[in-house]
Amino acid sequence: MAAGNPLDESLRQEILSVDGVVDVLATRRSLHGKFRTSESTEAGMCDMLMDSNCMDVEAALVSGAIPTDTHSILLSTSYQKHHADMDVGATIELILGQETVTVTISGLFDASKMANGHGALAMDSAVLFAPEELFRELHPEIESFDYSWSIVSDPKKAEFAESSLQELISGRSNLGMDTIDAHIEYDKMQSSIIFGSLQALSWLIFLFGVVNLINTTLSNQMSRKRENSILRSVGLTGKQLCRMSVAEGMCHALFAALTVLSLGLPLSVAVCAAVSKKSFAGAVVPYQFPFLQMGLFLLVLFGMEVVLSVWMVRRQKKQSLVEQMRAQS
Repeated sequence: MAAGNPLDESLRQEILSVDGVVDVLATRRSLHGKFRTSESTEAGMCDMLMDSNCMDVEAALVSGAIPTDTHSILLSTSYQKHHADMDVGATIELILGQETVTVTISGLFDASKMANGHGALAMDSAVLFAPEELFRELHPEIESFDYSWSIVSDPKKAEFAESSLQELISGRSNLGMDTIDAHIEYDKMQSSIIFGSLQALSWLIFLFGVVNLINTTLSNQMSRKRENSILRSVGLTGKQLCRMSVAEGMCHALFAALTVLSLGLPLSVAVCAAVSKKSFAGAVVPYQFPFLQMGLFLLVLFGMEVVLSVWMVRRQKKQSLVEQMRAQS
């Protein structure tokens, strides 16, 4: 920065000359800083408090208040969770650039609500916020603290503007461009991995459930072989036995389906809300009922009960009543 910020006026004019670019906005002014107490040392990006971000920072405050003097700063809550001595009112040493100053933590902010880093992992998000006067006091030799710009473009010419900007910065190793599409693609890839893992887990649970259903139904039918043979001996017809077995299977399947819905649905809604809050900075994504998966589950559940019940009844009918009663005695 002291040697010359690459985000200077000449670059701004070059960008503005690109067809489709409407405006160039300084979204972050920042320096890398280190901060320490007598027990711990940490590091991260320190952003300047500006009129453009002051309201967002204030909305992200968890405790304390916006700095009212030059030597007060805001710190991310992620550090206070691991270092008890980095709390509101604590005094720390701040090394901003090459200069050291003693500052007071006036407030703590939720970093998830101020995720302003670049790149897929956003590793350079702000962990500190300090007043502009502190930046100027420590580094009067730096003319511009601009760390990143937002390029406003005409939606109709967005693709052309993006390709032109890529060409413009291609030969400059100290510049990089971060696009919304890159973030969207990364989020899609990350979400697909998580969703695929959960889908694989749900299919495993589904298969275990089917195997358990088969074992339970067959065990139940086998244990009632003698009972069924006695009923047949006193006049129960094959159709009546089949209907009875199918009806019992349907009752078992209906009870299982109602149990899944009554217990699983509220739990799913709660988990969806909790996960979406963590993933989308407090925003709750509406729960969508999995009609296709649930329909498949019910189809297999009721279908297996019918097939297994009919199969067991037909198998028993092939044996004589005397053989069945002897087998159970």
